[in-house]
Amino acid sequence: MNSPNEKIRVTITGASGFVGKHLLTGAPSEWHINALSRGSAQPNVENISWRQADLFSLRSSSEALKETDVAVYLVHSMLPSTRLFQGNFADADLLIADNFARACIKNKVKQIIYLGGLVPVGTVSKHLASRQEVEDVFKDSGIPYTILRAGMVAGQGGSSFEILRNLVTNLPGMILPKWTQANTQVIYIDDLVRLIQTAVMNKDYFNKTINAVNGESLNYENLIRITCRILKKRILLLRVPINSTKFSKLWVSIFGKTNYELVSPLIDSLLCELPQGPPSELIAPLIHERSFEGMLKRILEIPGEQKKRYQAKLIHPNTVRSIQRLPSNLSMNCGEIAREYENWLSKAALGLIKVDSTNENGLVIFNFIGVKWPLLILKPMLDGPDMQRAKFNIVGGLLSKRSDCGWLEFRQVANRKFTLVSINEFVPTLPWYVYRFTQAILHKWTMTSFAKHLFLKR
Repeated sequence: MNSPNEKIRVTITGASGFVGKHLLTGAPSEWHINALSRGSAQPNVENISWRQADLFSLRSSSEALKETDVAVYLVHSMLPSTRLFQGNFADADLLIADNFARACIKNKVKQIIYLGGLVPVGTVSKHLASRQEVEDVFKDSGIPYTILRAGMVAGQGGSSFEILRNLVTNLPGMILPKWTQANTQVIYIDDLVRLIQTAVMNKDYFNKTINAVNGESLNYENLIRITCRILKKRILLLRVPINSTKFSKLWVSIFGKTNYELVSPLIDSLLCELPQGPPSELIAPLIHERSFEGMLKRILEIPGEQKKRYQAKLIHPNTVRSIQRLPSNLSMNCGEIAREYENWLSKAALGLIKVDSTNENGLVIFNFIGVKWPLLILKPMLDGPDMQRAKFNIVGGLLSKRSDCGWLEFRQVANRKFTLVSINEFVPTLPWYVYRFTQAILHKWTMTSFAKHLFLKR
């Protein structure tokens, strides 16, 4: 434990985001904060040191979490960080959460605090199911955890509030599909920040999963009507007996002035019924704002411009990332899966591709029959005796433009509950648009077919 006069070292991922910025602004003086951002690091001030981190890289994650007591995880991966991303946000979330958990273990972090989503009553969207998978990763890390589950977080600059305000401001009328009758929960940003601050190194919060709510019973139509009243906007609201989200995604992205890729999974989550009820006894004294109307009034009192449409900044603008999920609970470890892939690929390619992993250099070499030069050359970087990760650095070959970056890896997550295969930071030799419609398609088909092979084999 830290001595009484020693600052608590808190590392915050997503520090440049909505919740992260508020957490930095109100940080206690007894904290020293390492603020992580995937973009350019900002100037250090007082007790805040900025670090640039790519959470898709285990090495980068481990470096960023050095000298950390408490790790606060506020990120999601619904927006791409490479020029081409093959996969879905849930698999990407799983991979970066596993990197984060492994980095916490390596650096002997004392507590992980994760801001996730409320678990619905009944149907669970892909977005909220992904949040639960991330919970599983942190719970299986062996590190004391605090899981905070929230619905909408209201505050100036928050995507949910800004989308809602833009819709009410820019539209003369709105249709209200059936999903607008679904129950939701809201928490004010100041209350959420207070809750996170209280949880830091507080053993009362260790290994707890907490619904971060204010207890007000609302549905999405209520949110729209309250916003109209507080903003003094008279718009036509028409209920319609449909529950499709396709049209909603389009008009919310356009008139809500936000990114379609970001809003799409969020809209799907609006079909879910979020649990109702008051905050638990543990957090009730920390929840000061108990009405959405009160939140809006407080937000509108704060000077500042509306949040502009968010545009994702690519960390690696000329690279490829591809993540596919393999069957769960496989009896094989990652080393065995890698060897199975080598053997299977030759058969699946009808003998046209040969994989040699028995050469004296210990490399894995992919050759195409009749071609003198290797297609790809991989250098194995096998990870640990339990073999829950098998990494292969891409060090050459006709298909790779660079030999100093990019890797293929097989990974098992949350004590082998999930299995992923991914290619990261790969730079193709082929011209971009040729690659996009040839090699990229072939790679995705290959990994999908390999997943089917493993499913039948298990």
